[in-house]
Amino acid sequence: MKIPALLLVLLILPALTAAAAQLAVETPAGMWPVWNRLEARHPLPPGFRALRIEPGTAWTGDRLLFRVVGVGSGGTGSAADARVVDRIALAPFGRVWDAGRSVSLQDIRAGRVPTAPVESIRLPDIALPVEGSFPDEPGYPLFADVSLRLLGADPALHEWTDAIEEPAVSRAEITWIGAVGDVMPARGVDSLLLAPDGARRVFGDTLPVLSASFLLLGNLEAAATAATVPENKTYRFKFDASALRVLKAAGFSYLSVANNHTFDLGRRGVLDTLDGLAKSGIGTSGAGIDLAAAERPFVTTPNGQEIRVLSFGDYPVDRRGFDGRAKALAGQETPGTLWLDAQGLAAARRAFLPGSFHVALVHGGEEWSGRPVPEQRRLYRELVRAGADLVIGSHPHVLEGMEAFDEGLIVYSLGNFLFPGMEGTNGGQDSMILKVGLVEGKVRYLQIVPVRLEGATVRLAPGGQTVERVQALSRELSSDPRGHFVGSGVFYQ
Repeated sequence: MKIPALLLVLLILPALTAAAAQLAVETPAGMWPVWNRLEARHPLPPGFRALRIEPGTAWTGDRLLFRVVGVGSGGTGSAADARVVDRIALAPFGRVWDAGRSVSLQDIRAGRVPTAPVESIRLPDIALPVEGSFPDEPGYPLFADVSLRLLGADPALHEWTDAIEEPAVSRAEITWIGAVGDVMPARGVDSLLLAPDGARRVFGDTLPVLSASFLLLGNLEAAATAATVPENKTYRFKFDASALRVLKAAGFSYLSVANNHTFDLGRRGVLDTLDGLAKSGIGTSGAGIDLAAAERPFVTTPNGQEIRVLSFGDYPVDRRGFDGRAKALAGQETPGTLWLDAQGLAAARRAFLPGSFHVALVHGGEEWSGRPVPEQRRLYRELVRAGADLVIGSHPHVLEGMEAFDEGLIVYSLGNFLFPGMEGTNGGQDSMILKVGLVEGKVRYLQIVPVRLEGATVRLAPGGQTVERVQALSRELSSDPRGHFVGSGVFYQ
């Protein structure tokens, strides 16, 4: 009787796997991602597979000692037969609610704050800057040598270790994503943007921060149109589409229009806005000439990292009865937006592919609430389950907290960023630029840059009140009540 080829492979494969020689890699758990990176660059000889063991574990076969052995540019202090095979950035770490905090080198050296390889720090932990600096900046003080020492006689393993080149000194690669809240260029903002040196007049000292991100996201809270037939809504905003090119020059890569002001001037306004964004070179998603276009994610590859972005609407019915889900929803042949419902979640699962970093922007929640409502939290968590690595909310007009959920980060509201008419409101003028730092495709860093709205302009805000507010709101959202460093182990030596 002939055995089918596929069945034969399935029968033989376990035997081949079992026959592979186990090479014990003695290293702390937090160093395992560093080992995986090394093995991806320099695959083990055929017939060997790595097995991580804790330092000091009894083992009679071949063993590799994989260690962080020195910090800075000096010697490793390792055994004479050990080889330096990598140089990595270490970082102190805390929880999401520690975003905005910097750690002193003195505290690290005194052992008061744990450190770990940056690529091993995973949500809900985040890496923290040292003396305000990050590993992609000159002078960062926590680069460490990694050594490998082989204990064994197998000639193939010795040949493998000898072939690993000593790494060059380099800065760590961090892909920075910037995000802001509502950008509403009406009420005279467009005229100011289109005036000489308009971007600087409107954005002032926030411009260098905006332009420093590989990808800058925001929510466009108005229609870029000359249409004159408005919807029956409480507030209706439109602006000169020419101002979009100034927003592009200021650093904006992507603006969401899946919000309650996209339809302020009807479907004509939606189409004009989409056309204006395309002509200015600003990306968008979650809205389109039909449902298929609305479900198509924006895809970009900054710094070699593919990022997919998809926007959703989930805002309540307007006081005058405008129902976005009924009137603004994209159809098979009609323009509109994508809604955060079962169909929207299915679109997210199709759009978010393995190997990419996935961002979802949602316009939902309760206006002027400093805390997300239960349904908002449920839906945003569903987006993480659907594949989103980062969920960013808008619509409340005020800042809300952040939380880690299942290896994803949810930022419930970034408030207003550029929105005239907020004078006298409770929290409507206080905002921030959020910067999310990716290392090897995962969220490792969070920066909070506080800003304040002043009429038709926005400026960096002095003092730490906004940072403290976001930290407090984020701590409230966390399910971990302990509020201290836990997680990845101490690696500083």
